[in-house]
Amino acid sequence: MSVERKLESLGLVMPDIEKQYRTNPTGARFRSHLAHGNALYISGSIAMKDGTRYMTGVLGKDLSIEHGYEAARYAALHCLGIAKFALGDLDRVTQALQLIGYVNSADGFSEQPRVINGATDLLVELYGEAGMPTRAAIGCHGLAANNSVELVLTLLFSGTEVRSPLAREKIAAAR
Repeated sequence: MSVERKLESLGLVMPDIEKQYRTNPTGARFRSHLAHGNALYISGSIAMKDGTRYMTGVLGKDLSIEHGYEAARYAALHCLGIAKFALGDLDRVTQALQLIGYVNSADGFSEQPRVINGATDLLVELYGEAGMPTRAAIGCHGLAANNSVELVLTLLFSGTEVRSPLAREKIAAAR
């Protein structure tokens, strides 16, 4: 079964990455992805559902571990949306290499690994053993726009074709 069919069977809808990149509420300057050889580096992705930020807040204060787990799952879906934009087909992904998860955490909250399991579990559901990345789960005080989770994902892929990245804002030329 294709990865996209697996997503459909899980009731998950791929985000419209091009539409999302047309707006930039944070003012941050970055590109969606960068390919080097057969590695695809995906910029920080947050939980989005139906085109809007999802499960915002602070873990251990506003949100439970279960909420954070779901937020991480949707942030991983956003990463996969970028991978689909870049590669054209999620079945080209051959290995999840590294996942770095940032969790907006209250003082004393130490369950970041359980929160980021939401992302890891989705990757494994879709890709089996190849979906299991190396990983870090980092607690922090504050993420942009009060997002609960932000993920940075690096994937290996087959083939050579990669679409040019989307940029949040044009970066001024060096003077």
